[in-house]
Amino acid sequence: MAPRWLARLLALAAALPAAAAPPARLSVEGTEFVLYRLDGRVLRSAELIGAELDLGGGRQLRIDAVRPDPSDPSGTVLLHRFSQRERGGAWAPACEADREGRQEGFPVPGRWVDGRYQPGRDHFALSCTAGAQAKCVRWGYRPWAPAPDGTPMAPMYEACVHMVRADYCGDGTATTRDGTAIDIYDGHGVQQPANEAGFRFEAGWAPHGAVCVNHARVPQNLKLEDLAQRCPRLKDALGRRCDEASARAAGALLFNRSK
Repeated sequence: MAPRWLARLLALAAALPAAAAPPARLSVEGTEFVLYRLDGRVLRSAELIGAELDLGGGRQLRIDAVRPDPSDPSGTVLLHRFSQRERGGAWAPACEADREGRQEGFPVPGRWVDGRYQPGRDHFALSCTAGAQAKCVRWGYRPWAPAPDGTPMAPMYEACVHMVRADYCGDGTATTRDGTAIDIYDGHGVQQPANEAGFRFEAGWAPHGAVCVNHARVPQNLKLEDLAQRCPRLKDALGRRCDEASARAAGALLFNRSK
């Protein structure tokens, strides 16, 4: 199994420049690598199996397999199996297993700078399926595409990543716990509320983090009074002051419920 530091590095979006594989140009379209060769040929992920990417700092990544995401009916999300070269020269899985046992991931176009997502194809980040970025893409929040109602989804993707991590302040501080279930929905036709019993409104989310918080997802990790001190902009938008209507009025793009 790959060491945790690399899985975290991938999930935290270590951005790679488009010129990572000279003399050709490496780019990303959706979740697919695209290599533009000087001879005019264009190679995509399925044709790059076996290719090695130099991430810099002595880190090397290899594409071992590519397949359509079975949970994506459109077939546009591609799952990649990556290996990393270890110090002794051997290759080992680069992603830790997610809850379904997958050790896969994919590139996401754009990059994160100072806690904010910047869309674009000139940079990309790698995320494993256990990570927040990959989860949001697989749930339908694809920053390169419009929502069913035509709304650009890059801001929704950014909001989703904060939501998955329970990063209320939007400063990169995750307060969730692995395996904690949440019910996600929006007003743009991507996700509908499941309305499961035992779940109640938690928070509304915007690209900069939560706009209000009704209750902390994992109280053992964070209490509302601590959140008010940690994130002063939320101090008047906590507890009963926060419901779906007030979150929507405050500019929330996504909403979630939790137990």
